[in-house]
Amino acid sequence: MPVLSVLATPIVATNYFAGIGASNSISGSSSYTCRTASQWNALASDAKNSGFKSIRIIGFDCNALDLASSAAAAAGIQILAGIYASGGTIAASITQINNDLQTFRAAYAKYGAGRYVGLTIGNEVNDSAGNIMAKVHDVRGSVGVTTPVSTVHTWVAIRDSPALCGADFVGANAHAFYDGGRTSGQAGDFVFKTVVPALRAACPGKKLIITESGWPSRGGSFGAAVASVSDERNALLNLNCACRDDTNISVYGFEYDDQIWKENDNERSFGIFGKFNLLGDVFAPC
Repeated sequence: MPVLSVLATPIVATNYFAGIGASNSISGSSSYTCRTASQWNALASDAKNSGFKSIRIIGFDCNALDLASSAAAAAGIQILAGIYASGGTIAASITQINNDLQTFRAAYAKYGAGRYVGLTIGNEVNDSAGNIMAKVHDVRGSVGVTTPVSTVHTWVAIRDSPALCGADFVGANAHAFYDGGRTSGQAGDFVFKTVVPALRAACPGKKLIITESGWPSRGGSFGAAVASVSDERNALLNLNCACRDDTNISVYGFEYDDQIWKENDNERSFGIFGKFNLLGDVFAPC
């Protein structure tokens, strides 16, 4: 009987995340220290080479919008730009928000409409939904660009205050770790079987962007959630496979690198790069 030789086709690891969040500060510093242009270029190159299509920034301090946009343009990827409410509330931040809006207009003119996925006003602002959305609508009416505009809040805040759904898209932060009842292997199910259905019910017909989702590698446990390098890897792998199964949802991995200046080991250790061989391990075939 003849022997048939079958050549197996290699299965290529694929990154199904839409993008990755990045702090404006470098990693490894106990104080908030601005990234340089060369560091942004390296970040964007890392993101592109690992299959991320976009970088999310949440503030324009450190000249981050211009530096990140320039780096993204060189790498051929996009930016989800965020204006941070540095005063804590919308009213206390109004001058800074308006100044940052002018900064965004200048970047839009410099780098083009296609460079920007969206513009968000505030990240989990400690203010009423009415005050947040009033400023979002003001920006939508005055920004003078075609970029979609919204805000970002926790998924629970959006679920409980559907007024936060009322912009061009819904931006929600959703971390299975802080739910407390999930293990790292349930991170994808948490986002796509708990968070997404709740947001679809609260915000029918809206484009959903999960603007943060990740897992820490250090620090204390949170209920069933354990912080370790292996658990972070497991969570990211699980999230990536869940993203593959529902491409209508854009998910941003959190975050590019560890941020030592933050308050505790959990918050400091969500960084992804420098811990894993992403395309050879974390983004392994599902």
